[in-house]
Amino acid sequence: MARRKTKSRSVYITTEPNWKELSLLTDPAERDIAFRKCEYFVRTEIASKKTVPVVKDWIKNKSGWDKEEIKLILVNPDWAFGPAGNSLFVESKLGYMPDNVTKHYERRKEEWIARGKKLILEKATAEAEKPKKKVISIQERMRQQMSDLCGEFEHQIDMVLEKEMSFKDFDPYKDMITYTPEVKANHAKIIKELFEEQYAEALEVKEWKDEQLKEGYSHLDAKQRKEFVSMFEIINKACDTIIETKKATRKARKPRARSKETIVKKLKYQINDSELGIASIAPTEVVNANELWVYNTKTRKIGVYHARSKDPRNMGRDGLTVKGTTIKDFDPDTSLQKTLRKPKEQISNWTGKAKTKFAKAFDEVKTVESKMNGRINDSTILLKVF
Repeated sequence: MARRKTKSRSVYITTEPNWKELSLLTDPAERDIAFRKCEYFVRTEIASKKTVPVVKDWIKNKSGWDKEEIKLILVNPDWAFGPAGNSLFVESKLGYMPDNVTKHYERRKEEWIARGKKLILEKATAEAEKPKKKVISIQERMRQQMSDLCGEFEHQIDMVLEKEMSFKDFDPYKDMITYTPEVKANHAKIIKELFEEQYAEALEVKEWKDEQLKEGYSHLDAKQRKEFVSMFEIINKACDTIIETKKATRKARKPRARSKETIVKKLKYQINDSELGIASIAPTEVVNANELWVYNTKTRKIGVYHARSKDPRNMGRDGLTVKGTTIKDFDPDTSLQKTLRKPKEQISNWTGKAKTKFAKAFDEVKTVESKMNGRINDSTILLKVF
């Protein structure tokens, strides 16, 4: 592209067309002449990296071609769209294009589709011929990890039977706890499975009834046949010890901490009461509070929730909490409510920041008290927490 650094304001050697002015032309002949001049400018001054995206956009949004055809065309590499970029770049600026240029792209369409089909076929063929990587299952990988250890056990069993090693020195548990990688509970289960058939055969050898086994193990005396079985039982016991130990020392999964906003998102409450001049606090303040004062505008009841003392059932939580539309972890004996006879005159006693003022005002209410049930609804004002 013929572009050069210059001190002039233009970055082009060829003068850039007045796109706005030329886009207003209506005479077909004038349009054709203007379009050709603009094509020359684009050919000499505009890089293909700017024209290729314009071509793709025209194909997708302006060509009017079938969707399946468009998919095949867009498979083509960028270089295939380069020669088509000049005219479509001009079209994107002027908003029109001569009929003979449009027909040219209809011919190019067939070329693009043919190449697209070929590329898709080549890709599919390459994928089919590509050797598939063998996927090793977790179980198989774990067996591979334990193969050396199991091979060592088999070697030691042979040495004991051939009297090259003492039966008392056979200690698979010691080998398992020092083995790398670490022998975990699932590894231990696999080890037991790998020795199942050999253990079953050892039991038959110990019974000494099968003629074929008698012939194969004729070199073993009664004591050795007993030790043969015992060695597999020792392996099983070592595996069971690993399994139970890992089970006992497994860390309990910590419950995921929930935000206060998540805890109270379903809580229904009354935002305010203009007649009484009171409004609810943010419901998130209820979570972990020791004391919550509420007022029901429908039943005229003023009430207080006191958090119960620490209890194993609280699962480590402190203070009140919320579940759905219900207050939880409150003391049912000290959480009480009373009916206000004259709410407009009395409700001001439960405003402000003095905790003792709230309690004193509640004691002075002469109506019968009743226990709180934890339910919060859209008639409940959340007055204050402490």
